[in-house]
Amino acid sequence: MIFFTKATLLLILFTNAYADYVYSIDNKTLQFINKEYGVNAEKRMINLVSLLNDVAKQNEVEKLKIINDFFNKIEYSSDEKAWMKKDYWASREEFLGIDEGDCEDYVIAKYFSLRQLGIPIERLYLTYVKAIKYRQSHMVLTYYKTKDSVPLVLDNIVQVIEPATSRTDLRPLFSFNGEKIYMAKQRGLGKVIPQGKINLSKWSDLVLKIKKEKK
Repeated sequence: MIFFTKATLLLILFTNAYADYVYSIDNKTLQFINKEYGVNAEKRMINLVSLLNDVAKQNEVEKLKIINDFFNKIEYSSDEKAWMKKDYWASREEFLGIDEGDCEDYVIAKYFSLRQLGIPIERLYLTYVKAIKYRQSHMVLTYYKTKDSVPLVLDNIVQVIEPATSRTDLRPLFSFNGEKIYMAKQRGLGKVIPQGKINLSKWSDLVLKIKKEKK
């Protein structure tokens, strides 16, 4: 894996210039990450930027696998332990910064990394499910090649990406991204849920936080 010098790195969280496939992070941002989270967090950010450049021209399935594997190496931790809060959605930078987090944090980091790599928004969804074995709510990232496809499931519990029809341990509830909310199904997207029917204030707060991190 190639490592970039700090002076040449500028990580862009939200950009429409996906086709350029040039990812970097500026020295000021690295200094902030180092001060806030330490030198190892700084190295993790550089590793992510290097990875994005390495896989930029791979096909979508390869991108899913590589990004899924990268973030699944991070240690699972509850919000109470990691952030001393009952429910906290960390940005990708925060997640890499403390090197631990819960299911939402894995999904958020994978989602924004894959969007950054050019995968269209209509193919990626943050999906709430019921983890039957653990009898609790859980979040995974789902990828739809088409709107009628069986989605692929990117999960931090089961490391291997599998089609939703193989994940009988999960009961889909609903899926959303930056555009729409759907009733989740094992094949295809369900009915659109009208805005306001489901509280997604955590998502709105997250987007605002990421925009502030960019400044």
